[in-house]
Amino acid sequence: MTTRILGCAELYGRLRYVTNHAGLQRRTHPFAGMPAASAFDDHDALGLHGHVLQGLGATAEYLEEGGGAACYPAFGFRLTEKAARLARFSEEFEYSGTWGEAIRAAASLAHQIDDAEDDQVFGDVTLLAVARHIGRQYPPEMTPLPGWLPPDTPLFLDGYPATLLGHVAADLRVDAVTATCAREGRAVILFRSLGWRLTPRAEALADAIQNYEAKGLRWPDAIAAAARVDVTHFERHYWDR
Repeated sequence: MTTRILGCAELYGRLRYVTNHAGLQRRTHPFAGMPAASAFDDHDALGLHGHVLQGLGATAEYLEEGGGAACYPAFGFRLTEKAARLARFSEEFEYSGTWGEAIRAAASLAHQIDDAEDDQVFGDVTLLAVARHIGRQYPPEMTPLPGWLPPDTPLFLDGYPATLLGHVAADLRVDAVTATCAREGRAVILFRSLGWRLTPRAEALADAIQNYEAKGLRWPDAIAAAARVDVTHFERHYWDR
């Protein structure tokens, strides 16, 4: 079995992919004191990491034996120290809270340690998942109005994200001070300058999102339009699946 390294950014994006589909309020376990069969119960026995592993290609028959954070090596994935911290804490927190709460708290704890090189690598699935997560956090009236966002607008201004991909970068914990000094308007170039590595498909997706945003599309519409762009001619990376 070929072992592949799974870094923090990619794992975080995969967790966001799960909650984008299942909902931030999904739980692995029922509410305390509530019968498992309750009509108000929203628990999911597969758990956060069971769904992540499923998205990475693990089959249901193996996941029936357990799909927790400790199972990544069995499916050919070696977690970086930071990704292992994210996995461990998110699994601990999902026992007592919602998946959204577990990811948010675990990410804060994971980012207390520095990135390794592989923690700054991600593919198009992660980029799209984080963009969709960001797009849902802001109501339409808070996104740029058509014509208000010049194409060369930097991703960061005065230490704060100024564009959709700026918010995505901030959610992935780029260095906001350095990003502001760069005054870079193209996400791909900014990520590269900060030492991040995107797969070819992720780079194509980032450019497409920024293109539609610059044309005046609201964030959810820009994301949806970019997701329909055919990037099959780009080299396929094992994260892009």
